[in-house]
Amino acid sequence: MTPVCRIKRSHGKLIIGYVAVILIIIGFSVLKVTGNPFGVKDQGRAELKALSAQSGFQDHTEGEGISTAFDKTSSSLQGSDALDKLRSSRSPALEREIVGIARASVARVVLGKRPGSEETDSVCFVSSSLRNMQAGVFVTIIIDDKVRGCMGRIHPAEASLWVEIARAAEMAATMDMRHPPISAEDLPNLDFCVSVVGRVRRESPDVEVNPRLEGILVKTGGRSGVILPGEARTSAYQRKWAKREAGIEPGVPFELYVFETERFGKTLPVRG
Repeated sequence: MTPVCRIKRSHGKLIIGYVAVILIIIGFSVLKVTGNPFGVKDQGRAELKALSAQSGFQDHTEGEGISTAFDKTSSSLQGSDALDKLRSSRSPALEREIVGIARASVARVVLGKRPGSEETDSVCFVSSSLRNMQAGVFVTIIIDDKVRGCMGRIHPAEASLWVEIARAAEMAATMDMRHPPISAEDLPNLDFCVSVVGRVRRESPDVEVNPRLEGILVKTGGRSGVILPGEARTSAYQRKWAKREAGIEPGVPFELYVFETERFGKTLPVRG
């Protein structure tokens, strides 16, 4: 065989080798793309679940649609706001349920019934938004358009919103020293305003707020006073009233906190 033939044959083998390498590379690329035809969808779903876990949402897949629901940890997330959740799910049925919890709690404590199996079983009939949420609550008891008791907390102390409502109602009926306790004779005449507290922010003590939409908390040392949104006609009276409730004398420095509420039930009597 001549040298020219050997060169041509070697050159041909080299070309075939290059072609084989290219085909192998193309083959791997095709396998990578087609080996898992649902790879993109599965990756997207995995990312969605990761985001759901971070945000406090729980995703439920039904067919091709995805609906979201608040899970039990959503209320403890930083920056979560019970008012947003309540406002999105507000309905006449939810309002009746919230007022009903307050009314039943007052009747139970006034009539001397101890919490027991009846209270434990009733949680099965409480809507998920009240069982899986935490928020501060104030319950105002009203008779003939006059306040007969108002107690509650800015920040939650109970495991769920429905228990927070029940406890605030009990305190309003029996522990508000500004009014006589609710008696059995009062029960048929009671109206309720349940105020669920949202985010609380600190402001300058001389800030002007809209008393119809925002409530205030004033405090100094261990003393504090709260006026709910809708209780005062003017911002000046609201601040003066809150300081009087806290026993803060004129000229004494104090801290001021502002908050919103979502109200259920009776409209609050207005003063000032």
